Amino acid sequence: MTTLRDFKAYIVSDTVPSYVFRYSVNLSKEQWEWFYDQMIIAMDLTDNPEYLFYVLKWILKNDFDDIAYEMYCQDMMDPECRAETLIKSARWDECKTKYHKRFTEDYEIVELIESM
Repeated sequence: MTTLRDFKAYIVSDTVPSYVFRYSVNLSKEQWEWFYDQMIIAMDLTDNPEYLFYVLKWILKNDFDDIAYEMYCQDMMDPECRAETLIKSARWDECKTKYHKRFTEDYEIVELIESM
C-alpha cells in the first residue's frame, strides 16, 4: 500500500473482508485520502495487520476521527488484548500518553472507579 491507488485497489479486492469493502465503496476522493492516511498510521502501529483487519469490523461501524485512538480503545477494552494486541509494544507508551485521558473521559472510567 505504497500509494493511494494501490490502497484503493487492495481495499476493493476480494482479499479484504466484506465489511471493509462496504465501508469504502462510497467514499469520496477526500474520504479515500483520509482513510488511506489513517490506515498508514494504523499499519505503522501494529505488528499484526491480520488482527487489525479483523478489528476493523467494529471500528468501521462507527464514525471515528483517529484510527490510532480506536486501536488504543480496542486494546484497553478487550479482556484478551494482552494475548493479541493491535499496538506494538514499542509504541504502547506513546499511545497511552497521547490517548489515555481521552479514553477515560470518553468511557467515564474515572467515575466508574470512584463509584466502586
